Amino acid sequence: MIEDLNLFATQLVTLWVVLEPVSHLSMFLAVTNHLDRAERRKAAAIGLGFALLILVVFAVVGRMLLEAMGISIIAFQIAGGLILFLFSLTMIFTDASAHGPVEVSEDRTAASVAVYPLAIPVVAGPGAILSVVLFSDNNRGSVEAQMVTLAALGAMMAALLVVFWLGDYIVRIIGKSGANLLRRVMGILLAALSVNLVLNALQIWLGLPPI
Repeated sequence: MIEDLNLFATQLVTLWVVLEPVSHLSMFLAVTNHLDRAERRKAAAIGLGFALLILVVFAVVGRMLLEAMGISIIAFQIAGGLILFLFSLTMIFTDASAHGPVEVSEDRTAASVAVYPLAIPVVAGPGAILSVVLFSDNNRGSVEAQMVTLAALGAMMAALLVVFWLGDYIVRIIGKSGANLLRRVMGILLAALSVNLVLNALQIWLGLPPI
């Protein structure tokens, strides 16, 4: 039970850092700025539902895809750690606005905006997909571990939904400077987590003592 709770907490924190709600909130508001509050909340619910479905699929079939392509989990973990590290650097050294919001035509409905760009690529982006594949295939493989991963993913989507629904109030409270500060702190944490992924993979591959 304690191990499951520790695993859940670790995965939830990692997903929180990767998805970084405040940064995603700014993108969410940018792509839904032509919608009223009710339609914006509808777009958030639909988009996060689709994103959850996509990430669950990758969590379930991620190992099979790797095996079909002849890629070992250690190689995938090292590559994933390096990619996440590079992504963390963009969080630390650039503003969220520097990436530029995805342009959305103002005649698009809440449902269409929810699928693109909200579900893909804003929420279910490369970092999130990579994380859930690593979570669901890191030499545990038990049904309990898979359920913990899905629970952490569901909790993260619920947290994002709350942040999106309260987006107008959050932006007023923290301001642009506060959002940039939180983004950089999350980037530092993600950098540390990505380095830990690489070191753990090397430790397993080379038979070194646990880090």
